[in-house]
Amino acid sequence: MLDFRLFTFMKLCELKSYTKTAECLHMTQPTVTQHIQYLERQYGVSLVEYHGKNVTLTPKGEQLYRFVMTMEADSERVKQILKEPEPEKRHMKFGATLTIGQYIMPPILAKYYTLHPNVQITMPVENTKRLLQRLNDGEIEFAMIEGYFDKHVYGHALLSYERFLAVCAPGNPLLQRTYKLDELCSYPLVIREKGSGTRDIFEHILNEHYLSIDDYEHILELGSFQVIKDLVCQGIGFTCAYEPVVKEEMKKGLLKEISIEKFSAEREFNFVYLKDSIFQKEYLQFYDFCMECFKSFH
Repeated sequence: MLDFRLFTFMKLCELKSYTKTAECLHMTQPTVTQHIQYLERQYGVSLVEYHGKNVTLTPKGEQLYRFVMTMEADSERVKQILKEPEPEKRHMKFGATLTIGQYIMPPILAKYYTLHPNVQITMPVENTKRLLQRLNDGEIEFAMIEGYFDKHVYGHALLSYERFLAVCAPGNPLLQRTYKLDELCSYPLVIREKGSGTRDIFEHILNEHYLSIDDYEHILELGSFQVIKDLVCQGIGFTCAYEPVVKEEMKKGLLKEISIEKFSAEREFNFVYLKDSIFQKEYLQFYDFCMECFKSFH
């Protein structure tokens, strides 16, 4: 359990407003100020500063925020461990983005469960933004992420590099030649929803070409890769995805890679956890297991 003043500090970091923090925690604004001033005296550093009406964290404030976030998440993990009826029956909770959860993890989990049948595994499959929030809240221990995240805030280890490519159905005019990325804006784009790692990567590529998702005339946003692939296989526009997602369809000739100038590139899949967690060694043991599986599968 966090000191109540640290809890106030965390809420202020989240809301960036003394007034909103006071309202959320059902206390007066002067009380919020007193809590922050107490922490600043306790640690001997300035934690927050004003820029106009906006509250921002100082570098030391950012550092404390990360420490406290990890402490709170570890506290949640300790409570779960103590509630487990038998110590040897470990409950492992981690998250994965859709590409990794659906196309990378199944054989790894099958092998892990064969070796550790007493371990209970919970693996929510969600977009990058939601997984990072669940990690911050202590709901999961670590996450397998395909999208961008702040590497200064989180501990991380590289899982693999995967090709990111654009595909369409055979017979689509997009297969006739090599295109520039901006030439595709008039073709229907079938893409994952906002917050997904795949969408995030695609938007970063667009930014590198001075484009945005809004430049596309026809966009279909869907939360299921299978539905996306089914539509594209039927000749509805094109999509962008990591190679493991479309590998089987490409083998069968149902999808073909579109040739785009300065587009195809390898992107990172990462194992992400909270920095300085007391359980870091344990988390990295599972990471090592995943890496051994990657070697044996390839």
